Formats: sequence, C-alpha cells, structure tokens
Amino acid sequence: MSDIPPENFYLYCVSSAEFEKRSLYKLGLTIHPVHRLRQYATGVPPSLINSLLIYKALWKIGTKTREQLHEMEGILHRQFADRRDGTSEWFNVTPQEVIDFLLTPQKFTVEQVSPDDVKDVNTKSKQPLSSYEEDAYDEEEMLIKEQEVLRKKAIRAKKVETLYEKFLRVFLPGKLPRRIQTELWDLFQEICRNPEDLCYRAIVQWPTGVGKTIATLMLIVIAAERCKVRGEIYRGLLISPRNDIFNTISGDFMKLSEFGISLYDGSNAKLSSLTLPRDKHILVMACPQSLLSEETGMRRLPPISHIHSDEVHRITGEKCFQLLKIMMVEWNTQILTGTSATPKTSCPEQHRKLAELFGEPYTILHKCDVDEAVREGWIAVPRFKIVTTPKQTKENEGAYAKAVVSAIVSTVNDKKNMGLWKGGKMIMYLPNIAMTLCVEKEAKAAIPKATIYLAVGERTDKEFVSAPADGSLRILFACDRYREGSDIKGLEMTGVLTGDTISAYILIQIQGRSLRTDYVGKEGWCLIVSPCEEREDENDVMDRISLNILGLLGDSRPLVKKDIERYVEAYFGNVFLGGALISKEETVKRIQTAYERREFVKRTPKEKYESIRRLNKELGIVSKDAYNAIAPEHPKYIPDPKAYFEGCWNCWYDFLGVDTTSFPQTKSEWIRTCKDMGLTTWDLYKQKKTEILPMNPGEMYEDYTNWHKEFNIEEEIVW
Repeated sequence: MSDIPPENFYLYCVSSAEFEKRSLYKLGLTIHPVHRLRQYATGVPPSLINSLLIYKALWKIGTKTREQLHEMEGILHRQFADRRDGTSEWFNVTPQEVIDFLLTPQKFTVEQVSPDDVKDVNTKSKQPLSSYEEDAYDEEEMLIKEQEVLRKKAIRAKKVETLYEKFLRVFLPGKLPRRIQTELWDLFQEICRNPEDLCYRAIVQWPTGVGKTIATLMLIVIAAERCKVRGEIYRGLLISPRNDIFNTISGDFMKLSEFGISLYDGSNAKLSSLTLPRDKHILVMACPQSLLSEETGMRRLPPISHIHSDEVHRITGEKCFQLLKIMMVEWNTQILTGTSATPKTSCPEQHRKLAELFGEPYTILHKCDVDEAVREGWIAVPRFKIVTTPKQTKENEGAYAKAVVSAIVSTVNDKKNMGLWKGGKMIMYLPNIAMTLCVEKEAKAAIPKATIYLAVGERTDKEFVSAPADGSLRILFACDRYREGSDIKGLEMTGVLTGDTISAYILIQIQGRSLRTDYVGKEGWCLIVSPCEEREDENDVMDRISLNILGLLGDSRPLVKKDIERYVEAYFGNVFLGGALISKEETVKRIQTAYERREFVKRTPKEKYESIRRLNKELGIVSKDAYNAIAPEHPKYIPDPKAYFEGCWNCWYDFLGVDTTSFPQTKSEWIRTCKDMGLTTWDLYKQKKTEILPMNPGEMYEDYTNWHKEFNIEEEIVW
C-alpha cells in the first residue's frame, strides 16, 4: 500500500472502538489514505481528537479526475444526509450500510481493499513522515482545495438549471430520484407539451411509502410550467379528504414558491379567510367540506386549470362530487389528476364517481405495485401479525382492552427480539372513540415505560409526529387520524382492532403507514386484533382477512397460484398467527385453499362437479373409500356427492376422474366379460381381473348390487 500511486482515489470509512458503540463513522474520499489518517485530528470535535481513529474499510473508486472524485463524495454524503451527526462527514451508519449502498448500480466502479492492506495503511499512518513526504502531501492537499474552489465557480458560471434539475434540488436535495419518479416526470411532461387545449384525466397509483407526495408535486410543477409557456395563469386546487394529511405535507408544498407558485392553505377551516389573487400562479389546498360553502367554498375560487385529488379512493361526498363536476365545466379545467395506493375499493358508489371523473376504465398515468416497490427497496418488507380475542360485549369491555394491549406488548417484544426495532413508534387504530379511550387508559397502566399519545376529536398530537425516532416506545391511539396520506418518520408498526369485518383498502392503507424505509432491513409490521365469530379461530380470521384483500387486489378473472404467490409476497410476507410464524409458502397454501373454497361456493352445480372431478383426478383418488379417507385434507370435500350432485351424477368413477374408456360401459357387458374370462367368484375376480375391468364395479355401474346377486340373475339375461 505504500507504493500506491497518487492517481488512485479511495473512499474511506473511519471510526474507533469508542465511536463504533454509537455507530458513528466518518465517510469521505482521498488520494492519500495514509496521510489522510494522520491528519484526522484537524477540524474534528474535541471529543474525537484523543480517540484512536482507524480505517474500518477502504474502497478503490474507479474515477478518472478529481472532479469525479468530488462528485462521488457528494453522492455518498447525499445518500446518508439525514444521518449526519452534526459534523461535516460523521454519520450514524454502519459499514455494512455503506457496502449495501455501494453495491447498488452507481456511476463509478468500486473495488474493496483487502483487510490486510487496510491494516497496513492503519499501521503506516502511525509512523513518522520524512520532511520531503510531508511537504509533498501538503502541497497536494493545497492544490486539491484550490481546484475545488475553481471547480465550483466554473459550475456556477456555466450551468443552466433545467426544470427537472431544479425540482430535484428543491424537493429531493442530496438524493437520487427513484426510477418511477423519473418515469412519471417524463410521461406527464410529454402530455403537457401538447400545444392544444387539454382535457386530461388520469391517476397515479403508487403504494404508500414510495413518494406519492413527490408525484403530486411533480404534477403541479409540470402543469404550472405548461401554463407559463402558454402565457396563462396557473391555478391549482389540491383536494385531500383529511386535514391531518395536509398537516404532514404542507411544509413541502410551501417550497413551490421556488417555482413562482404561491401556496394558499385552506385546510383546517381556513379557506373562508383566504384572499386569492387572480394575477399570480397559485395552489389552493382544501378539504371537501370547506369547498361546499356557497359563499366561501368552491364557487368563490377563480377558474382552476388543474385539480389534483389526493387519496382519490375517497374522492369526496356526493354533494361535493356533483359540485366539482359542475365547476370543472364552468372553469374549463384542463387537467384532473389523482394519487392513491388503492383507487379500487369495495364501494360501488366510489366506482361510479371514479368512472364519471376519470373514465371507465380509468386512465393510469403511472402505476407501481407493492411487490415491485419492496423488490426495489423503496418500501419495507410487510409482515402481518394476527391475534384473536373473544367477541366484545359490554360486560367484558375491560378484559377486551387488556387483550388488545397484551397483543401490542407481545408484538413489540417480538419485533425487538428479532432486532427490528429502531424508530420506536406505533399507531394503534380503534373502531370508535370510547374503545380508543378505554385501550389508551389500559396502555398507560400496563406499559408505564411507553410514551402514550391520543388523537381523537380535536386532539391530533402533532408531538407524536415530530417526536424523535430514537427507539423509545411511543404509541399513538387513534380512530382514523394519520391513517391515510401521512408519512411519519420512525413508525415501526401499525395495529388495528377490527370488528367482524374491515374494508380491505383500509387495511392496506393501515399496513402502508409503517412501510417507510427508515433503515436497512426494516420490516413494516401490521398487528390485526380481531374478534372471533362463533366457532371461529385464528385460522378462520386469517382466511377472512386475506380473502378480503384478494377481492380488492384481484381482477375479474379467477386467480391462479402465481397470482396468490405475488399478493402474498407483496402484502403478507411472513405472518405471525396465534404466536407462531407462518412461512410465505404455508400462507400461499392456506390462502389458495380458502380462495378455492370461496370461489367454489359461487359456481353452478355442474361447474362445482367438474371442479371437484378435476381435483380428485389431480389428487390420484381412485375409490370411494379413498375419497372419504382424505376428507380432512380435501379442500372441496362433500360428504354425500351423489345426493349433492343429483342432477349431474353419473357414477363414482366419473366423479373421481378415473379413466373408464377401457371398461365395459354397461353392467351387462361387464357380466359377459367376466363369464368369458372365467371369473365366477369375487375372490377370483380380485386376483385375475385385468386393466380392462374396474376394481370396484359398484363405483362404475350405478345399478350394481353385489357379486352374488349379479351372478345369480345371470341365467335370466338374454345374450
């Protein structure tokens, strides 16, 4: 390593035993690893000066110029920008996280230096330099600093920032855009370049956690740019179903001022107090209820050129919906867009509204599936835990609350024991205010070390959102606050106490809250506490919930195993059921069986008969006794199929799917064949029958009685 030529560039990860305890590492680039380590007391906090700093890892970077070296350093620091420890290059990371980042496709090649060579560098850094070496290194370092100053001046003088580059600088500083964000930008920009008047309606369907807020901002910036190019005033209207969504995103939308767009926040009943200019580019934020007022609502707004509906699966109530349709015509609104993780819901009224506004089928501007987002690492791996309780009554309310809190505690402990507890926050959703208050009171008593928050009525507990994600257990109890559209840092898990049923799209929204990728290897857990119906257990609840989700996600065609595998991978992952961890493979098998049973109930008797017949053949069942013996494992077992399928029944062999083409087709033909072969007794028949005779003639011939009777009447048959 002492012979390393100076044209090589190195990425380093420096720490010490003391600072590793705090997961503190210094990340940077250099051309002189040995000399750089010698200098490390310079410019670092006093607490670091006396520490024994060493390289934990070194990587050779395949750059050609010092400009590229600085570019790579910038990429590295931007990746971990939110993990800085307050000094220039110290980050709260681990070497493995750095390695994981470097293994992703980057602009530069990276080659890790061997542990022995790293050790050699650490050793040499403690040895004295000759005066000649010291002067050479100092001269090189000074030259690098001078070139950096000149480089930055040249960039500022030459560079003309594009709209896209400006967007990234304002809304994604220090971060590389995700592929889907770049794709959405290109798609919508091309649409808005159309010189003619637009009548464009489309939805962006992205899972919770991949950046729907960024998507909304892109749509606004591009739509506004279209107006500017055409010499028009951009007026946008951002509609969201809940004020708490605006509370968590309004800070980002204030930055639209960088693009000459003034934000007018009409959320939280402030719309009536706004004075809107007609000569400026503006964006108005409001909830549906505020827009209904005749005097201060939608009708007092200036003509709106672009409407965006956030969480479009809750497009608005009927009155606001009808008024919106009228005003879009009066305003001559050119662009209507929406964002949602689940535009499709189980509500027919919602389907009608989507069809009237966005067409049938509605246009998807861009779509990303959950499994794609998990695979890309944009959202955390989902995991469900299902816990059942007895059905709630007035008499057992206290015990019911204890059961819910117990489920929370056990789930938190499971996550901690797996080393998957870093942020420390949880939201537990309850079905009504009374139960929320009851469970919150029980949690305060049962979990004294946790910080408990409440979001019901007027209480939103913004303190929960802004609280540090330091691993401390913080639980927010709510009915539906922060359930949709909110992005809360450090949210390890969500939980929901369901009734007998819960809408699948709500469950997916709740699950999505915890899928923010706060750290490498995160799993977003969703605890489902559900009462058992009569004669139900955890397995039945699991089937009920999973089938609801499949009903929401699936299309009109029947689902096959590959479809179910994809949905399990995306929405279920590994499931805790009754305290036991169920693998993905087992979950697929269980859900497939439950799905087939449900689909079976919908079919006509003839369809059901053919379905079971095919299954019997696949299972290799060749006799009535074998069919009855496999009943516990048979997903479509019917105790008395002959009676059940009275109108479709032929014989047992036909029902079992046995190939009967080589058998005599009538009982009379069978008796004649037996006589020709000399099979005069049942024992002889069992010993010497061939593949041309059925093993159990009674399961082939419906008028068969028994061997003795059949051959006693043989003499009466006219041959």
